[in-house]
Amino acid sequence: MRRRLVLFSALVCLPAVLLIGGGAALVVAHVPRAIRVEPSRIGRAYREVAEAMAARPDGSATVAERRPGWRQAGKVEGLPWGYVASGETATVWLRRGARDWRLVDVPALRPFPYALVFYGGGGLVALALVALSALAVVCLVRFARARDDFFAATAHDLTTPLVGLRFMVGRDDAEARRLVERLLLIVGNVTDFLRLGGRRRPPARTVFDLAARAQEAYRLFADDYAEEASGPVAFADAPASARTVCADETLTLQILWNLFGNDLKYAAPYGRVAVRFRRAGACVCVDFADEGQGMTAWQRRRAFDRHYRARTVLTSGKGGFGIGLCTARAFARAMGGDLTVRANSPTGCVFTLALPAAKEGTKEES
Repeated sequence: MRRRLVLFSALVCLPAVLLIGGGAALVVAHVPRAIRVEPSRIGRAYREVAEAMAARPDGSATVAERRPGWRQAGKVEGLPWGYVASGETATVWLRRGARDWRLVDVPALRPFPYALVFYGGGGLVALALVALSALAVVCLVRFARARDDFFAATAHDLTTPLVGLRFMVGRDDAEARRLVERLLLIVGNVTDFLRLGGRRRPPARTVFDLAARAQEAYRLFADDYAEEASGPVAFADAPASARTVCADETLTLQILWNLFGNDLKYAAPYGRVAVRFRRAGACVCVDFADEGQGMTAWQRRRAFDRHYRARTVLTSGKGGFGIGLCTARAFARAMGGDLTVRANSPTGCVFTLALPAAKEGTKEES
């Protein structure tokens, strides 16, 4: 995959490389000569004025003596001539005798800025081509990355509810149908989150009991947690003000599934997982405090990066794509909340999901 990506990136940059190389060759071959012959062009233009004065002796004013700064540029029909440029005007003079000096004022000619136009302009064009090529490569890499993320996230988020479905195969009950409906919504959520070039759907806003959704999410993993030596997850009681949130119910359940799944894989074998609810300002927070191996400060800073997996996780032999926490935090922030991690005492980590609290007096939707 990496070789193909490098090859495609090289093909994208090839036109810019050819244009820059060809343009540089032309500039180096012709611009220096154009700069050298530019003074000669100006001199020829002034000489034509001097030749006109020589052809019409009475067509210009006569001065008594030579002015300071006049230097001879050559001869026209045997008569000395020269020019002096000052500001916007140039004076072309012609000497017809010892005291017979004739002159005419013409607009001053300026040398064409070949060096600035071609070297500076060429440099800007080359820079623009390099920038466009770099942008094209970045877009290509991001496209490939987003495509990979889509498949990784889809596989990751489909695995969790399927764990619960395996206990319900052959059952015709409301819980199974509800889980299947949530599964379809989750697939839509992941598709919207990783959609390329499209507008993502805004999260829905409903009022619901966060603790109830946490219990629902836990039911998918209850049997697996019971098999661990640490026993079931410990849920702490919380008042209604520390439970009711205004957020997207499906996205929230998806985040909770992710947190329970991660704790089951990496932390449950080392101790009990405590789930606590609390009110923090305008948000309701749920803490997942485990007693696992924990993470270093550097690992916690990178915990929500795409595809990041700690070295201890890689050597554990447990599957994963390193996309679950990244997607979960993106969902939380899209709802106006956040997902963070800090160290637990004495060991382990505390993942905290914060969501906007429901306003007082708002009833929970059934």
